Amino acid sequence: MSPKDVCQELANRLTAIRLHKTWTRETLAANARVNVHTLKRFERSGQVSLERLIAIAQALDAHQELERLFKPRQRIDVENWQAIAQNLRKRGKRKQAITA
Repeated sequence: MSPKDVCQELANRLTAIRLHKTWTRETLAANARVNVHTLKRFERSGQVSLERLIAIAQALDAHQELERLFKPRQRIDVENWQAIAQNLRKRGKRKQAITA
């Protein structure tokens, strides 16, 4: 799936939630505090800024899915059912010198 297809699929899903709530675009735009033309463009093309996408998701009460996106998962030790402490990387690895 291309990035453009993913954007359009997100727009379709949020549009379906809006229609399920029987909200008009104007109602959602007012609740999300975005311009109605921005919302219309998003629903048609999938193009929207991240900040506005979050505002729309919050207005539709679908922001929990966005909050879970890219959240690191914790491993659980099954012996005592506690999370295993992991060191999180703060940088990428250094380039290895290529020796011929």
